[in-house]
Amino acid sequence: MILSPAKQPIFILDSLPKEIIYTIFDYFWAHDILYSFLDSSAYINSIILTYHNYHVNFKSILKRLFDLVCCSIRSNQITSLILSDDNETPCQSKIYFSLFPIEEFINLRAIRLSDIENGNRTSFTNIHQLKYLNYFETDTLSHLWMIETIPKLKRLIVNKFSDHDYNQENSLSAISFFYLRNLTLPYCSYNQLRQILRSAPKLTSLNISLIISDCTGIDYFAEQHQEVPLIINNLTISIHTFTRTISRLLFERFLSRMPYLQQLELNVISGGSSNLLEGNQWELFIQKYLPLLFAFNFKFKIINIDRNNYHTENILTQFRSSFWLNRNPAWYVTYDINDFILYTIPRFAPHTIKHSLLSISPHSTTLPAAQYFTYYNQINELELDANEKSSYQYTNVQRLILSITKIDENILDLSKVEFLCVKSISWSLKKLLRIIKTSMIRLYHLKIDFSFSLLELSDSDSLAQIRILDLSEFIYSCKKEDYDLSTVFPYVERLTIRITSLLQMFYLIDRLMHLSSGSFHITNDSDNTKELSTESDLHKWFTEKTKRLRKNNSFTYRLDSQSDFWIHLWMSSEIERPKKVFYNYLIFI
Repeated sequence: MILSPAKQPIFILDSLPKEIIYTIFDYFWAHDILYSFLDSSAYINSIILTYHNYHVNFKSILKRLFDLVCCSIRSNQITSLILSDDNETPCQSKIYFSLFPIEEFINLRAIRLSDIENGNRTSFTNIHQLKYLNYFETDTLSHLWMIETIPKLKRLIVNKFSDHDYNQENSLSAISFFYLRNLTLPYCSYNQLRQILRSAPKLTSLNISLIISDCTGIDYFAEQHQEVPLIINNLTISIHTFTRTISRLLFERFLSRMPYLQQLELNVISGGSSNLLEGNQWELFIQKYLPLLFAFNFKFKIINIDRNNYHTENILTQFRSSFWLNRNPAWYVTYDINDFILYTIPRFAPHTIKHSLLSISPHSTTLPAAQYFTYYNQINELELDANEKSSYQYTNVQRLILSITKIDENILDLSKVEFLCVKSISWSLKKLLRIIKTSMIRLYHLKIDFSFSLLELSDSDSLAQIRILDLSEFIYSCKKEDYDLSTVFPYVERLTIRITSLLQMFYLIDRLMHLSSGSFHITNDSDNTKELSTESDLHKWFTEKTKRLRKNNSFTYRLDSQSDFWIHLWMSSEIERPKKVFYNYLIFI
């Protein structure tokens, strides 16, 4: 707020043209816009109502924010949409499309689906009516039927490959690739690759995991006959084969038809030939056939080979020429003699490491000693498993795992830690909470990976910063006060916990008033779980058992009894908004 000449408070955004505010909104998720700006002024409210470029992200969203989006934004205002039916948000897609049928999203350009329930196929039947849809992202090939009749698809991403996707190989043949510019597939046979390259003339970015099971497949991969050069400028290929040999010559035959390539990434696990490690030959090939290439990253692991015939220095010498080092950025490589892996850094430098195992030797890398920090700066997940002294510091650790009872604050910056997992049962929980409160100011996700009693935390200050709590190894005592988590963790929004009775679950739901997603692993309560399995109206049953759900019955649930018995709940709350914490958000590109 600012004061006008008449001493009246004025909301500063009210002085901006709506076009500028529209541009500001383009950088936010829809729920962030509503959470931050809704009801700030009548002028801003009118802009929220007329804005037509909302990016809606329902992945891991709190139920109250999901409800807020549903109440505030019409389907024709949305241009990108992320839906998820995972355990944090069960039945989300079914609920959302019951409110807004998919054919009403007339301006939708991009959709991303995550863990969508198999029984919700009918909700997507009319997706072909969305004439502007050109971006489709999913985590299974079994969803590709949705885009068979979408002619102008420009970007297709399939993130994962599951067992039931093996019978979906033919699903790609029904898709129109003519307008496709960007394609990511977690599984691709050499026959599919041939089909894609022939039918996608506008393809500029390709990311595939290639499946090669025989020598014929290797030959087909190398001999992709094309009448004209491919216009691909960004290529990522992963090939893992333990019985076949993938050589550099095969890649040369394949890549020689891509003169416009600017970014190349190769991830290969292969037996036999070691000529993938010949830097001199890669240099000659790139200079002749890939003149525009400015980024080359690779990870080559050679198996079933006599390692005694290969010496570290002989391999690295070929990657120390001016071709590799006199560029910006330089193409540095590291050689792991134990696993026989050659990889570029920082791209393939480890992001997750145990402190006792991390070391870098001048004899194993072309990276100058003065730039070793580049290697260590890639580490964002660290397990402290030894009290070893170190001459270097981890500056970007966001995920910390404690397997020992001491933290050397000289080797890492605790203020950047967002996730903490405690494995050592010897930790004093009171001491741990003091460290969290004083040093880990960004921590919002806490996992305690051993059994303990909350009585150990009596007289401890509360940790208001914790939003996600994982107590999957926690076992309750019979004392009621032992499971009053709300005293120590009053603002928990997501909870994973092991319980021994349904009564404990009901108590937690009623006490943790900010709880949105709860995953309850029920053990030693066969009578109650049997009752759950036979209950005809579980929604009614839940409302009868808990005061909170009886007061606000806007919740969904999923029962999972395939191995152990789990209950996953997603529920709303009618309480004042807690203080905001910073999460990592994804955006469509």
